[in-house]
Amino acid sequence: MPFHKELLEKRETLIGEEVNPYPYSFEQTCAINKIREEEEDFLDKIVSIPGRTVAQRIQGKVSFVDIEDFDGRIQVYFKKNNIGDENWKIVKQLDIGDIIGVKGKVFRTRMGELTISAEEVTLLSKVVVPVPISKQTEDKAFYQLADPEIKYRERYMHWITEPKVRKIMVVRAKIISEVRKFMESREFLEVTTPTLEMLYGGAEATPFETSVKALSGQKVFLRISPELALKKFIIGGFPKVFTICQNFRNEGIDRSHNPEFTMMEWYEAFTDYTFQMKQFEELVSTVAQSTLGTTKITYQEEEIDLAPPWRRMTMLEAIKEFAGISVEAMSQQEIEAFAKEKEIHLPDPFNLGLAINEIFEETCEKNLIQPTFILDHPVETSPMTKAKRGKPGFVERFEPFIMGMEIGNAYSELTDPVEQYDRFQNQKEIQKSKKKEDGLPVNPIDMDFIKAVGCGMPPTGGVGIGIDRLVMLLTDSHSIRDVIAFPLMKPK
Repeated sequence: MPFHKELLEKRETLIGEEVNPYPYSFEQTCAINKIREEEEDFLDKIVSIPGRTVAQRIQGKVSFVDIEDFDGRIQVYFKKNNIGDENWKIVKQLDIGDIIGVKGKVFRTRMGELTISAEEVTLLSKVVVPVPISKQTEDKAFYQLADPEIKYRERYMHWITEPKVRKIMVVRAKIISEVRKFMESREFLEVTTPTLEMLYGGAEATPFETSVKALSGQKVFLRISPELALKKFIIGGFPKVFTICQNFRNEGIDRSHNPEFTMMEWYEAFTDYTFQMKQFEELVSTVAQSTLGTTKITYQEEEIDLAPPWRRMTMLEAIKEFAGISVEAMSQQEIEAFAKEKEIHLPDPFNLGLAINEIFEETCEKNLIQPTFILDHPVETSPMTKAKRGKPGFVERFEPFIMGMEIGNAYSELTDPVEQYDRFQNQKEIQKSKKKEDGLPVNPIDMDFIKAVGCGMPPTGGVGIGIDRLVMLLTDSHSIRDVIAFPLMKPK
């Protein structure tokens, strides 16, 4: 059991004194911050405030307790003669972490500290697990919860002990709200897509598998991408759709990856990737301005300017700038020699498009600090994208990068059903050859999707943006675990 013996004994003592440690409700006047913001209106007024005990100083028959609600903190003054014997029993049994309700008059101490002089106290929740609340001075906070494993595994403890961590969740919610406002202001319709799918598609990733008892144990997969379902909305006559959803990929965990993550995808008929590039940078800059009041942010001590226009460069241009080579002018032997020198693993058998992608990832991504669109990827890496006009072997795709981190992906969507089928077949062959090396699964071909495209899909621009990574940037969070409420952790 996780319970603490001394805390359990205090609980029993209170119950023995006919104090209910877990009552049903408490009538609240307002939040603590309202008292601070409207101090003159509250001085000498009676208030009724709940909060968690975060500091306590007992001096004989007087006690000073700091309580904290979601985003405010205030001192409470208890005097035995003022609150009576029954209330004093509660004060004597208080521990750091207990939640109490206080009724009393607001005043300022001789030291100028805003305080509630308690007339009544109600115990709202008695802790039986020690809570390591941080200690605060005027200019510093000393956090006792130092173990990062506990911070992420016992998230509730992290939120209790570090108010600034709670605020990340608030900013996250506001970011998602502002994203929705932006999309709705442009007349997009928010739709839902299946979490459980008979076939997985829309990305190259390892899915999570489960089964459906009601369908005789039929194998199904957790969604790796909402792409195919969203395109069916476009085919069905909806001109602008988006979804904000959880995706699930049975892959690695690191500072920018979690097996369950949040993303938004949108599709807009009669547009291409050039149009969506402008919309993407407008979305991010608008959300930053609405959420933070500025488009200039600091991320990990680096100043980032999110204001449009963002830099645009092709993948080949990026390789030339950061790797110092012109891949188009090189032979296979020269590319392989360069890769060997730089310790870049190329696919076997050699494939030019995949080689270009590997060289880009290894030599360029880390240099893309300011917002940059990387355009025109090799066709081998983009089976659902229209061919680049005037550039055989490449497609109309962009990926936006900030601080070396890819935060999105977009295409001029492939709308030719025959070419789409051929591309899927080619993707299967590439995946079969790669499976020998990396063990990744071979994507099944969704023939219902092919049939849907065959019913006529208009020219479409499609975009995905990683919500978690956007929140990382706008909250200056080093790890994706800081912005996901309950990141996946290895069991104890």
